[in-house]
Amino acid sequence: MVDENALNQQVGRLKSEMSYLVGEIDAITKDAMDQPMKYGLEALEELRHSHMGEILRLRSELDGIESELLTLKAKL
Repeated sequence: MVDENALNQQVGRLKSEMSYLVGEIDAITKDAMDQPMKYGLEALEELRHSHMGEILRLRSELDGIESELLTLKAKL
């Protein structure tokens, strides 16, 4: 038996993590535009790369869970 509640909680957690990362990226972008001397190009590129990697991981995990849910619902 599938614990749909647990899967929905996991989906909610992943969406929350993605929202947090988007907010963090927006804040860093604004700060970098307001204070360009505070950041170097390499540091910003590395930070962008690590955040995008995390977002892609979360999206992949979320897509997998949602696909699993759809498959299970179709079988019902």
